[in-house]
Amino acid sequence: MAPLRILIADDHEKVRWGLRSLLSLRPDWDICGEAVDGRDAVQKARELKPQVAVLDVSMPHLNGLEAARQIRKEVPQTEVLIVSQHESSEVIAAAIDAGARGYVVKSDVPRDFLDAVEAVSQGKPVFSSRISEHQPAITPPPSDDSLQNPGPEQPAIDHKLEFAGGVEMGALMRAVVESSDDGIVSKDLNGVITSWNAGAQRIFGYTEAEVIGQPITIIIPPELQGEERLVLKRLRAGERIEHYETVRLTKRGKRVDVSLTISPMKDSTGRIVGASKIARDITERKQADEELRKVHEELEIRVRERTAELAQSNRLLQTQIQERIQAQEALERQTAVLREQSRLLDLANDAIFIRSFDGTISYWNEGAERLYGWTKEEALKNRLGMLLQTEFPIPFEEIREVLVREGNWEGELIHTRRDGSRVTVNSRWTLWRSAEGNPLGWLQINTDITGRKRAEESLRALTARLLQLQDDERRRIARELHDSAGQILVALDINLSLVQKNEGLAPNAANAVRESIALVQQLSKELRTTSHLLHPPLLDESGLPSAVRWFVDGFAKRSKISVDLEIAPDLGRLPRELETTIFRMVQECLTNINRHSGSPTASIRIARNSNHVSVAVRDRGKGMSADNYRNSFGPITPGVGIQGMRERVRQLGGHLQIHSGTSGTTVRATLPVTNAAAQSTSGAAN
Repeated sequence: MAPLRILIADDHEKVRWGLRSLLSLRPDWDICGEAVDGRDAVQKARELKPQVAVLDVSMPHLNGLEAARQIRKEVPQTEVLIVSQHESSEVIAAAIDAGARGYVVKSDVPRDFLDAVEAVSQGKPVFSSRISEHQPAITPPPSDDSLQNPGPEQPAIDHKLEFAGGVEMGALMRAVVESSDDGIVSKDLNGVITSWNAGAQRIFGYTEAEVIGQPITIIIPPELQGEERLVLKRLRAGERIEHYETVRLTKRGKRVDVSLTISPMKDSTGRIVGASKIARDITERKQADEELRKVHEELEIRVRERTAELAQSNRLLQTQIQERIQAQEALERQTAVLREQSRLLDLANDAIFIRSFDGTISYWNEGAERLYGWTKEEALKNRLGMLLQTEFPIPFEEIREVLVREGNWEGELIHTRRDGSRVTVNSRWTLWRSAEGNPLGWLQINTDITGRKRAEESLRALTARLLQLQDDERRRIARELHDSAGQILVALDINLSLVQKNEGLAPNAANAVRESIALVQQLSKELRTTSHLLHPPLLDESGLPSAVRWFVDGFAKRSKISVDLEIAPDLGRLPRELETTIFRMVQECLTNINRHSGSPTASIRIARNSNHVSVAVRDRGKGMSADNYRNSFGPITPGVGIQGMRERVRQLGGHLQIHSGTSGTTVRATLPVTNAAAQSTSGAAN
């Protein structure tokens, strides 16, 4: 009988090694090939025509779901078995839709993998035990045999497999060292290099053949040679040196900032014979820190300068107002005193003029002439609207009503200078009445705040950049947890399971192995939860609806708060920045509901029309405090509650509204799809 031909596809060598170890326990099976990504898997399936293709979901170039779909279409005799860390029902359903016959969660591989391969090779649908327990609603497509010969329900996978042989842990450790992005180097107590991994070659430029037997000082700058003597002294004393930041040299003489962790190495008798060193290139981080420090210092200097200018302006303004009051009192006594006080007003830096309600100007000081460029004679001959082309924050009729009713008004205006440039002013109006008390016009004092507004805009731009960096860092950390620690835990789980199958283990050792397997699985689950909360992979791989459903399900289980989720069926995929903003908004709102509202329920509505996406999150709690509600409109602090959420929405050209009362709180956001798409494209280009 011909052996069963199997193709393995996973972008992590450690996982492929573990799967090979398990499959080697079946001598009647043949691993006909291995692929490192989805595109490679499709190509090898065409060439090798295996009976079973084992595919991971998250692979570069082409994900496992699309690879499964192409393999089933182009090589229909090949059955597909998905082996992935994803437990989401959306991903499992997508795998079945792509033509997969079976699905095994990586944490179940040691127990279920071999039986799953055999079942899939016979055309039988199969799931691992974790999916069978937690996803009972998922039904795979029936096999051809089951359609022609219907029979009783297939039994669950039998986990009582017998394994023989052991696992060489040294091979696993070598694979970890060679796949590490960090430089991993060992040396003896004389400082002579004895090992050098690929990460060290990428950082320093030397190949392994060039440095083995060479002193470690070839990568140490001359002025830092003394560091090596101190390091060797501490190593001989048995000390471990962690996260020591210093500078090293590449083969081409370039200086790189590195973080070093150095540990003593001992022989079988416990004698220290050398040291292992892990070097991480932190040059880019150092450069980013320095650039951020410079920007921060420059911003502080500008703020201090502008604050001093505004303080001086305010002092001068108070002085001029006092002088004006004195001039008004003197006006009742004599005209000559008024002229003298009018001359003093020309010394003010602010623009001061008197305007009647018909638009004519009766007074125009030299400060106004300096600010706008129009002379007093030109201003007195023309209407103010023609000269300044004022942009009001609200209709002028409403401002006039407030001025007549309350006697004063204050706000920001945008004016046009004589040279065509624009200037923003803080404008203060005081009503001017006749002797009989009839409104005639107003005294207007304008302070130039254009520089301050630019500084505020620069601060907002910096805030937006910090939010972007925060999201990028969360995505990077989540990916590193998945690609590094997560895969190592899977391989460790497989290895421990192989050890557990050894019948020659002593009872104490068997108990220790069993407890270790449970601890590894618990750690893998907690690591996966942490990674997904930082940045759920479903957000990139399946889109916003799947990611929100996953988070809401987990939130409801953790908080015991019932959440009613409604997502428009035609929502589809959105630009990455827009999907991230909506997900973070839902995440922040639900966190606030759990922490502060006391509401037993929450509801989420996500809808879309041709140009906008609307999001509404509502609870039935005690509402927001007045202080928090007011603070939500204050200066934005990135990543802090409602303020960070408002800044994210503003950066995409959207609007955020909050309504809170004794019956609960509702947070609504409206975001344009076109602006988000343009920003996402711009961000990718930058």
